[in-house]
Formats: sequence, C-alpha cells, structure tokens
Amino acid sequence: MSQIYITLFKIVVCAVLGFVLRKSRVIDERTEKSLTEILLQAVLPFSIIASSQYEFSPKLMMGMLGVAIVATLYYCTTLFIMRMIMRKSKVSSDEARVMRTTVIFANTGFLGLPLMDALFGASGLLLGAIFNILYNVFFYTFGVHTLSGKKFKPRELLFNTVSAASILAIILFVIPWRMPSFILETINLVGDMTIPLAMIITGSIISTIDLKKFFTDRKSLMVSFLRLIILPGVTFVFIYAVKMMIPMMTETASVIVMMTAMPCGIMNVLIAERENTAPKFAARTVIMSFLFMMITLPVFVFLCSKFF
Repeated sequence: MSQIYITLFKIVVCAVLGFVLRKSRVIDERTEKSLTEILLQAVLPFSIIASSQYEFSPKLMMGMLGVAIVATLYYCTTLFIMRMIMRKSKVSSDEARVMRTTVIFANTGFLGLPLMDALFGASGLLLGAIFNILYNVFFYTFGVHTLSGKKFKPRELLFNTVSAASILAIILFVIPWRMPSFILETINLVGDMTIPLAMIITGSIISTIDLKKFFTDRKSLMVSFLRLIILPGVTFVFIYAVKMMIPMMTETASVIVMMTAMPCGIMNVLIAERENTAPKFAARTVIMSFLFMMITLPVFVFLCSKFF
C-alpha cells in the first residue's frame, strides 16, 4: 500500500515539473506536441515490448484473456448507452459527438500504460497493453466515425505504433524465447523514460487551464463526472462481484478498474481538431478531466488496494 502512494508521489512530482516548465516557457505548444510524438512513437512501444519478457505463467495468460473480455464488454456497453443518452439530449450535434467519445474513450495509452507500469510493474503493463489494444480497435472504428462521420480506415489501426508494439509483446510473452540481457537492458533504457515523460507532458497540459472559465462549463463537468467517477465506480463494483465468484489476480482486477479511471483521451482532441468537431470544447473537456483525475485516481487506487 505504501509503495503505491510513493509511486503516486513520484508521478505527481513529474507532473509538477511539467507544469513549471510550461509556465516558465521552457516547454511551449510545439515542444509539447513533439514530446508527445516521441512518447507514443518510440518510448512507450519500447516499454510495452520490455514487458513481454515477464516470466510466462498460465495465471497471467488467463488474466490477459479476462482483461480482453471485460474491455470488449465495457466498450460495447458504453457505446450503446451513450448513443441512447445523447440522442435524447438537447446538446448541439458537434458537442454531443465529443461528449460521447470523451466519456467512453479514456487516456489508456499515453497515460494509462505508464501508470500501470508504475503501479504494478511489467505484469501490469502487459495487462494494460491488452486493454489498450481493445481501445484502439473501438476508437479507430466507432470513435473516429462518431467524431468525423467518415468510414473506418484499417490503416489507422494497423499502423498505430502502440497497437503494433502491444501485439508484438503478446507474441513475445507467449513464446518460450526470451531476449539476451544486453538487448533487454537496451530496450529498458529507452522504456524507462515513459513515466517521467508522460507526466511532464501531462503537467504541461494542465498548466494551460484558464481557471476563470474552467468551472463554468457544465457539459465538461458532466463528462468528467461520468468519466472519472461513474464508469470506474460501476466497473469496480462489477469486478468486485466477479472476483467473489471467479478467482482473479489482484493485478488483473486493479488494471481493469484503473484503465477505466483514466481521464478523457487526448486522441479525442486531435480528431476533433482535424474534423473541426467542436475542438475547443473537446480540449477544455480533456484538460478538465486531467485535473480532476488528480483527486479521483488516488481514491480508486485505495479501493483496489483495499478490496482486491
């Protein structure tokens, strides 16, 4: 328990560093985008591949299967429910689209995977990678279609670096071969930058918030409430009930809940900006959920450590 909070403290320190660097103009918007690309295209994939070298066990394999089943159930259910809710709402068409995707699609890759690595180690990262594969499948099909109205392009999923690294990690985990130590150490050298780099970028994003206008947007507040409290809360109760009936590793149960407790995904903003689908509303909503996550995430960390 204490180790988890020590890890959270280290994460917060990195986020504060990013906040300070952005405020002091060491990091600007262009630098932030460049750092994000470096993280997603190079550093995070190395970290995911390194997780594949975790000692194989049938128990962890079952955990991976469990995460895949629950993640699929989560996305199918939330996509259906949010579609029904937004159909009856009086929110403008573009903002309604953004609300649907920001509630459903959390930051499971850019923020979720580094946190799973920090909280649960290689096994947590591998389980998180499974969840993130399902995120990519549903986001690059239903998510992009919702925001743009365009048909799904398979290449957007197939050529996604994080997805490719996740699939490779599964293959490397299942086969009996393990990398020589000097190769693994080299991969870890790059992968170890994931957590501090991800949180520095997060802190930089949070620093751009205009607090005077921030708390007046009720729609963004509603999205944050659903994204950070309702969905992970329901998931926690569901997983707790399942765990009472079916044996489940602590890491598996915790990773599932933690991945649903992440803030709104940044990809929502990037696609909304590209398609001109209420991009300012999308950015404001994502940033708001980042800020509130600092309060809600430790609560779910505590609940998982207490009951799982």
